[in-house]
Amino acid sequence: MEKSVALRIKNSKPFRAFDLIIYLCVALIIAAVFTAVALSEKTVDAAGFSILYDNKVAAEYRFSDGQFTVKSGYEKYFSANDNGVYFFPDGENNGNYNLIVFDKENKRAKITESTCAGHDCETQTVSYSGGFIYCAPHKLKIIPAGLADPVSG
Repeated sequence: MEKSVALRIKNSKPFRAFDLIIYLCVALIIAAVFTAVALSEKTVDAAGFSILYDNKVAAEYRFSDGQFTVKSGYEKYFSANDNGVYFFPDGENNGNYNLIVFDKENKRAKITESTCAGHDCETQTVSYSGGFIYCAPHKLKIIPAGLADPVSG
């Protein structure tokens, strides 16, 4: 390499003014898009929970009045008492169940007892703003009412 070319490279600035202007414009555009998305994002809170059995809505719980409603044809799968709502995946009380507890004040639902293997559903909580509970062995899902089902799409 010639000495003059090496000196020119050595003495050149890493950035030119035009480069800095381009970088600044890109940074401002990214900041504007981020701000617009953050300000326009609206959170939708559910009015309650939908309880699905085999991907069909079998029951619903409403926060407004704490009402638990079982859909027609699914009456034999549920039994409500002071402890919560028992779900019987076989449609009869033969030892298989999930105990669903609704927290109206904090707008959450949780399975506190289950007879499925692993008891994974007992570690999950769903709230009014998102999430879900899924018990694969019992084909049970609890999702916020009106929000998209995250498990089946």
